[in-house]
Amino acid sequence: MTASTTRWFPNSMPAPIVDHHTLPWWQACAEHKLTAQRCTHCNHAQIPPAPICSECHGNSFEMTELSGKGTLYTYTAVYQPIAMEQTLPFFIAIVELDVSGTSCANSVRLMTNMVDCEESELQIGKPVQVAWESMSQYVSIPRFRFC
Repeated sequence: MTASTTRWFPNSMPAPIVDHHTLPWWQACAEHKLTAQRCTHCNHAQIPPAPICSECHGNSFEMTELSGKGTLYTYTAVYQPIAMEQTLPFFIAIVELDVSGTSCANSVRLMTNMVDCEESELQIGKPVQVAWESMSQYVSIPRFRFC
């Protein structure tokens, strides 16, 4: 995974909400590892982690590490700040993550942000790679940039 100390969003951004279902995902993120929750019954992968499998309704899971690569599935540009000192525009994106080489039965999509790009560069289907934003030693957020 690509490590980064770059901050794209201001310190006033709220920290993510964590519960016992999402904690393993956030712990992996803190180590700059991108993972998906994979059902051990049907191999269905999902992000965010949940108490039951959205495919077979099973409740036995393991975290599967992903490569951190994917493609831009869709995006929107936001021109209204949600925190003080926010750089505009910022880009909310859905990234379709590469699950090749894993035992995941399906592709997974992650809502995230595109960083280090201009609006004119945003193109659906373009390859992307994770870029970690460390908010503290315990919290890292996966953002994405073009490869």
